[in-house]
Amino acid sequence: MIDIAINIDSKFVPFAHIMLYSLEEYNAEDTFTIHVLNIDLNDGHKDDFISKHPKMAFNFYQVDNNIVKSLPMWRKDYVSPATYLRIFMPELLPSSVNKVLFLDCDTLILGSINDLWNTDLDTDNLMIAAVEDRPPYDREKPKALNYDVTYSYYNAGVALFNLKAMRDNNFSHNAAQFIEKYRGVIRHHDQDIMNALTAGHTMFISCRWNLLDFFLFKKPDIQSRRMDDLRDALHNPVIVHFSNKRKPWRHNCDNPYRNLYLQKAAQYGIVVGSSWELHTKYILRKILYAILLKRSKYRNIKIQLLEKPTTR
Repeated sequence: MIDIAINIDSKFVPFAHIMLYSLEEYNAEDTFTIHVLNIDLNDGHKDDFISKHPKMAFNFYQVDNNIVKSLPMWRKDYVSPATYLRIFMPELLPSSVNKVLFLDCDTLILGSINDLWNTDLDTDNLMIAAVEDRPPYDREKPKALNYDVTYSYYNAGVALFNLKAMRDNNFSHNAAQFIEKYRGVIRHHDQDIMNALTAGHTMFISCRWNLLDFFLFKKPDIQSRRMDDLRDALHNPVIVHFSNKRKPWRHNCDNPYRNLYLQKAAQYGIVVGSSWELHTKYILRKILYAILLKRSKYRNIKIQLLEKPTTR
């Protein structure tokens, strides 16, 4: 049994379904318990998850929206306050759940997650395994958040959490104190909090587990020492993460995996936007860019899907 956690509000429900369908498609022999942390799901939403994914078990955890809204948000934020629900996981999930794989709902799963799930965090009392973020965040964030710059900074959109170690280290209590002390410098929400509180207890993993948007640029935003890992990840991605505000269900997304995402949404029967938004506006923008001689910052990627595993 693999424990998966997601955090959503009602607006992100369709995208959560796409992520879960892709998880099922490429991990058909595995069984999953999905822990859904949310702020506003109703009974209809919950029934929909259960009916659409009958092979998965679901646990729902609703957090008072007023509590979440009291946490630091900024005027130009494009993320939902529900992003903060991650910091509640050690307390919300049952004490019997010692490990959970968190997946953002703007991801697409394209392969088996078993190697990631089986990553050993217990041996060195690690709290989290995640993909290191791009420069300059790797240096600027530790300085701003007052921890050692040698510990760098990770993206928390795909992360394996050692909940037992987090509970043993009083993570939730420490998170409340950190928010109180550093509210003014928290810019990337719960991700900032988690990085500061797990510094020195983090394992950095391959880009293939969280292929972030900026890794796909012609001039990728990544440290030069990680280029070999990125090249391998581009040939064998497992989790693609649409990590900026230009999501694949918007006309202004140029991520090379956008079309695949829309194909998968249609395959799974999930409506993610109008034809005007997804196609007409997208084509009109492409024509305008051609007239203005604007070129995409993304590399051309020949997307070859992994074969769906039938045996292990």
